[in-house]
Amino acid sequence: MISRLTASAALFAILATVGLGFAAEAQQRPVAKQAASAASMPMITLPTVVITGKRLPRS
Repeated sequence: MISRLTASAALFAILATVGLGFAAEAQQRPVAKQAASAASMPMITLPTVVITGKRLPRS
């Protein structure tokens, strides 16, 4: 008989392996599909923010 901890570890190992397989496959796909979908999304450019200030002396 298998313990709950061993079963949980085996399930986690299987899910982690499958997840890494999908992630690796996604990186192998052509970039053209990703670039085409990114081009259709609107681009928002925000102005540059400059933060100025003084440090107060600690008492």
